[in-house]
Amino acid sequence: MQSPILTADRLSQSYTAAIDALCTIARTYFFEQGKTAKALHFLHTAQQLLEGDEVKPQDRCKFLLQYASILATAHHQTHEDAALLFSTIREANQLAETLNDQQQRADVLSVLGQAHYTTTLSARIDSGKSPNCSQAEGDYAEALTHQQQALELREALHDTRGMSESHFLIGLVHERWGQSEQAREHYRQAIQLAEQYGHLYERTEPTRHLAWYAFLGKKDLDEALAYAQQALALREAANFQPYLPFDHLLLSDIYKAKGETAKALLHAQKAVLLAEETGSQSFIAFTSERLEGLNKL
Repeated sequence: MQSPILTADRLSQSYTAAIDALCTIARTYFFEQGKTAKALHFLHTAQQLLEGDEVKPQDRCKFLLQYASILATAHHQTHEDAALLFSTIREANQLAETLNDQQQRADVLSVLGQAHYTTTLSARIDSGKSPNCSQAEGDYAEALTHQQQALELREALHDTRGMSESHFLIGLVHERWGQSEQAREHYRQAIQLAEQYGHLYERTEPTRHLAWYAFLGKKDLDEALAYAQQALALREAANFQPYLPFDHLLLSDIYKAKGETAKALLHAQKAVLLAEETGSQSFIAFTSERLEGLNKL
């Protein structure tokens, strides 16, 4: 017996379920396996499904936001696909504005802030400049503006996960501008919100950046080690693979500064192994170079 032909509503519901499944698969490839190239190839291929007339605009926007979020994070690693990143965000923004969906508008503003941050950062590095600069230079200003707008909307929506994310990303801009006190205050707010409302992943990055500040700013190796160990534990609990090599490299640097070479080597070796699992050639080269430097000590 043949299956019944779907009505327009049932077909639309099927697209909703399919897009939810596609977003889950992409997140699994990227967040849990660290397979950036595989996740982006999958999303690029799956995007053709959005062309169906029965796809709801809010589902199309959800997919584009997932795509843009991974593109923004991947650009930090690869320095590629900036044009695709911004075109994807523009399309998501048009849909969010048409729908007057305040949550999706807030998420678009946040990922737009991330995009401006990562592309500015990579452009400075590629041109041989320091990633840091003064506020007067103007770099990272757009990232801050969009993230502040996202935070305002998220506060109105009581989106605690989003608020935590925005506080961290605002803190990043202040860190780049050398405004350490403002940066640490936003990191603390991000952590406080994440702890209070159980957002495990959102605790990770601000904790790692507090470790960097204790290490490079305060030169307090014990405090840096405590934060770095906590960041690694949080990252592993949240199962976010792409940045795990960075957590181990930070611990390697701290142990090296403490004169504990064996522990420094152990974490550098773990960073290389994790980078190899992601298949990212840039990660592999970066972590391998750091390991080779330690082996020469």
